[in-house]
Amino acid sequence: MMMEPILLQTATAQSRICFFDSLGHAFSEWQNRGQQSRRCIAIVDEKVDVLYGHLFSFEKIVVTATESEKTMPTVEKIVAELLEMEADRNVVLLGIGGGIVTDICGFVAAIYKRGVACAFFPTTLLAMVDASVGGKNGVNVNGFKNMVGTVRQPEAVYICPDFLQSFDKQEFNKSLPELLKTRLIAQQPIEEMFSFFKILDVSILQQSEEKSTLLSFIRDAVAVKCSIVSQDETDQGSRRILNLGHTFAHAIEHCTENRLTHGEAVGIGLVLAARNSGQEGLADKITHILTAWGLPSRVPSDCAIENLQAAVRQDKKNAEEIVNLVVFDIDGKSVIKRKRVSDLKWD
Repeated sequence: MMMEPILLQTATAQSRICFFDSLGHAFSEWQNRGQQSRRCIAIVDEKVDVLYGHLFSFEKIVVTATESEKTMPTVEKIVAELLEMEADRNVVLLGIGGGIVTDICGFVAAIYKRGVACAFFPTTLLAMVDASVGGKNGVNVNGFKNMVGTVRQPEAVYICPDFLQSFDKQEFNKSLPELLKTRLIAQQPIEEMFSFFKILDVSILQQSEEKSTLLSFIRDAVAVKCSIVSQDETDQGSRRILNLGHTFAHAIEHCTENRLTHGEAVGIGLVLAARNSGQEGLADKITHILTAWGLPSRVPSDCAIENLQAAVRQDKKNAEEIVNLVVFDIDGKSVIKRKRVSDLKWD
């Protein structure tokens, strides 16, 4: 282990987020923490299984990790497989994959036989800094994101940068907006992060200095999220700040039928959050960073405004044409403002 774990304590549960310098250490740590007497079944991304399945010996259910498969029929298939495997209420489900897998695994764990334990091994940067932490789990309905779900903490999250070596530079960069979002929320400097990720070669993460720096950025992001979630686990107040950029992002994802990744859409959403705050200088700064990372900064031209507005009306934060939008105040602090859907700016 390279860094001290973070303990996320909420009103209902406790979740331990651990940071490791190698996959061998991560899997060994899980198995050594009294797991010998517990049955573990992994829900694992099929691509991850091909690359890393030889590193763990858990029973497993392999899934296709796409937004179109993140649905109730997939949940039903997994539950049916668990029943065939005669998994009882003492089973621990391990989500090994990106955010789609951790969302599905957490949701299944929350509902299978009225609830079983789960833990996550996130394999993408986006999952490491956001999706696997905080207890939000769920699936999509009719193309709308996370319309059915739960808030329930995993026992533990095991984070290791070694998983990221399988990504090419462009695919890796598509996750960076979630990291940028967290630093903007915490009002932390973004220049150092921008410079590091601009030159980072993911293929050389075996070098200890590169890996240590990356892990420190990941841990910083997790710490910010945990501090917010610990105060508002069920997203009734301050946790909504973590939705910075996401009202726009989810609408863009829906209107492009997920042609853009979640990270790409969040990047555009951050620009739009700044523009809807009247912070043009900040919007230009974010645009510059996204462009340097090779990411889009504008809504695709084939997304009609009326379609984007219709998607926002289905947003979980929308009520009677009013959406709780996360914007920036004059000092750059993230705050929640009530906005009419028709008043949102999309360019």
